[in-house]
Amino acid sequence: MSAPEIASFLATVQGFETLSAEALERLATAAAEASFEPGTFLMREGDPGENMHVVREGELEVLFRGEGGHPTVFRLGPGDLVGEMALLSGEPRRADVRAGEQPVRTYVFDRATVQELLDEHPKVAGFLTRILGQRLEQSGGIDRVGKYRILSKLGEGTTGQVFRALHPGLGRTVAVKVLAHSLVHQARFRDRFLEEARTVAGLTHPNIVQIYDTGSAYGTYYLVMEELPGAGLAELVDAGEALEPARAARILSQMAQALAYAHQQGFAHRDVKPANVSIDERGLVKLMDFGLALPIEDEDESGPRTVDGTPRYIAPETARGQPTDGRVDIYALGVIAFELLVGRPLFEAATPVEMLRAHVRTEAPDPQALRPQLPEPLVRFIRGALRKDPGERLSDWDEILRLLGSGPAASAGWAGAPDTIEEVLRIRYRPGAREHVAVAVEGLLTDLSSVPEVDVLHGKLKPGASHEEESES
Repeated sequence: MSAPEIASFLATVQGFETLSAEALERLATAAAEASFEPGTFLMREGDPGENMHVVREGELEVLFRGEGGHPTVFRLGPGDLVGEMALLSGEPRRADVRAGEQPVRTYVFDRATVQELLDEHPKVAGFLTRILGQRLEQSGGIDRVGKYRILSKLGEGTTGQVFRALHPGLGRTVAVKVLAHSLVHQARFRDRFLEEARTVAGLTHPNIVQIYDTGSAYGTYYLVMEELPGAGLAELVDAGEALEPARAARILSQMAQALAYAHQQGFAHRDVKPANVSIDERGLVKLMDFGLALPIEDEDESGPRTVDGTPRYIAPETARGQPTDGRVDIYALGVIAFELLVGRPLFEAATPVEMLRAHVRTEAPDPQALRPQLPEPLVRFIRGALRKDPGERLSDWDEILRLLGSGPAASAGWAGAPDTIEEVLRIRYRPGAREHVAVAVEGLLTDLSSVPEVDVLHGKLKPGASHEEESES
C-alpha cells in the first residue's frame, strides 16, 4: 500500500488525527506492513518491546494472566494500537497478543520512529501515554515500582499518583509518587518532577519530607519518600474555624523553620499552601511538594514569564510575572497564618484571575480588627508578611521565628507560649553496656528532636571509674 494511502488511514486513528499532513506522510513512510494468520502470535509475554502495531484489518486477542494464571482477554480492532505499553515503558511485554478468527493486517513502527513522534507532538504523546496507563490497569495495575512493592494507592491528582509501598530489604513502608504518564513527554512537568527529587534529596530537616530514592519504571518517573501519617493542613483550613493562637503558632513556627532552612540552603519553595503541609498525631509538621522549588539566584529577569503557584496563596510579584525569591514563601506563610487565626480566606474571588488581581491591588484585612484577642506578635507577623512590596515585607527569619514563638530570640516569648518543664535523665551502667546505652540514647534523642515543643540539652558520656559510668541527658 502506498504511503499516501497509509497516511490517509492513520489520519482516522485516534491520537493521530491532530497530526499535520506532512507528519502523517513521514509516519506512513516509516511504517512496515505485517500480516498474521488466525491464531498467530504477534508478541508473547516477556518479550522485549521493540515495536508498536496499528491494526488495519481483523481482530486481535490480548491475553493478560492475573493471579493464579487465569487469563483476562480483551479484543482490539481496526485503528487500535498494540505493543505501545512495552515500547513506551521499556518493560517486557505483559501479555500475549494473537490474531483472532480472521487474518490480521497491521502497520508496524519501531522504537526510534515512535520516540521521534512523541518528542515532536505532545498531543500524540499524551494520548499514547494515557493508553499506557489504561493498559497498566487492565493488566492488574502497578504492583511494583522498581524494587518497591505497592501496597495501596494513597491518592491521585492531575500530576500523578501516590502509592503506599514496602521497601523489600528494610521492611519499611514508604510513599511512592509516580509522575502521570500524560506528563512524561512534557518537558516542563517532567523536569520539575526530577528537580523536586534533586532539591529535596539535598534538604535534611525534621520539618521537610525526606526523599529516599528516585528512578524510572513503566515509562515514567517516580520518587520514594517517607510515608506521612496523619492529616493535611488543608483539612484544618477547609474547616473554616479559627485555631487557638498557641496551636496555630506551633504549626506556623515549624513551617517557618523548614522554609528558613530551605532558604539558607539556597532554595525557595514557591508553592507553599496547606495542601503541601502534613501534620501527624504528635503535631509534627512536614513541608512537602517542592515541585516548583528553584535555586533563589536562578530567577532570570529577562524574557517572557509564566505565573506558577496556587492563586489563593500567590505573592503579588508572582501574580505580576516579576522575578521572585524566597519572600514569596513568606507571603504565602502570611496568608496561611491569616486563615488559621481568623478562620476565613484572605480574599474571596470568583475566578483565579480575580484572585491574582486581589493579591496585587487589594489591601489585606487587618487580622486584629477581625479577631481582637489575637496575640500582638502573631498580628505583627501577618501584617509584615502580607506587605505587597517584597522590599517592605518582613523577611528576617530570626524575627519571624521570634514572632511565631521559636528561634534564638524565642525566650522573650509571647502571651500564648506555654511554660517549659525540664526533666533530667541520669543513666548508670557498666562499661560493657556502653555501646548498647549509646544506641538507646541516640534513638531517644532522635525521637525527641522531632518534637517541636522539645529542646534537648545533653552532655557526653562522662569518663569515670572502671566499673561504672554515668550519662546525663
